[in-house]
Amino acid sequence: MILASEDLHQRGESGEALLTRPDTITNATTGEQVQFPIQYNGTGQYDVTFRLKFPVAFNILTWKSNSPEKLYIVHPLYQHRVGIYSDLVGLNDVHVNDTGEYEIQINYYGIELKNRDESTFRMEVFKPVSQPETGILGNCSSLPNITLSCSVSKETNVLIHWEKVSLSGPPSEIYNGTVLVIDHVTEEEQHVYRCIAENPVSNTTSDPVTVDLHKGSKVFGDNLTNIYNATSTFYL
Repeated sequence: MILASEDLHQRGESGEALLTRPDTITNATTGEQVQFPIQYNGTGQYDVTFRLKFPVAFNILTWKSNSPEKLYIVHPLYQHRVGIYSDLVGLNDVHVNDTGEYEIQINYYGIELKNRDESTFRMEVFKPVSQPETGILGNCSSLPNITLSCSVSKETNVLIHWEKVSLSGPPSEIYNGTVLVIDHVTEEEQHVYRCIAENPVSNTTSDPVTVDLHKGSKVFGDNLTNIYNATSTFYL
């Protein structure tokens, strides 16, 4: 089918798009427009083919230099999402499923025989990380420690760590992983704890958890293990 590229052309010129580079990995956020440069070397006529190589192989867009810039042949699955303008191919509103390896092929049709040019791009698309949800497990009246837990919704490629900040001012401490065990017997000062979740395109921080050193308080009730949303101060 033939598709006009008005919207893609305007978005690309506005500077909002993410520009890829050949032979590198580009990390993109869902909803972004990603641009793939066309590296043309010649003076005669040519055609451009933008294709997906992996995980499956098929042509996405084909354009001939003797055609108007905003008219090209595009795969039905990419209707209204792909376009060509100037020396760029633009893929609009990228999804996680757009992760893969892409290629731009340029075939030349001049007086002299010339091999085609090929540029390969690797793109990985991620959703922004949602705010972490935190909880506390343990009973201060019967156990020497409590456990802070952290989780995010069903997102992939997410790294989680805890940050411990003393209210008296010393530098913060970082603990990798979703779980942080606090030995409240040896705690000597009040701290604020934050869970931080990140992926290649974003990071978010949980609401702070403040721990006060009032040992023996039964704020967790009589059960051995309880789970609470950690959005306020907990007294040990």
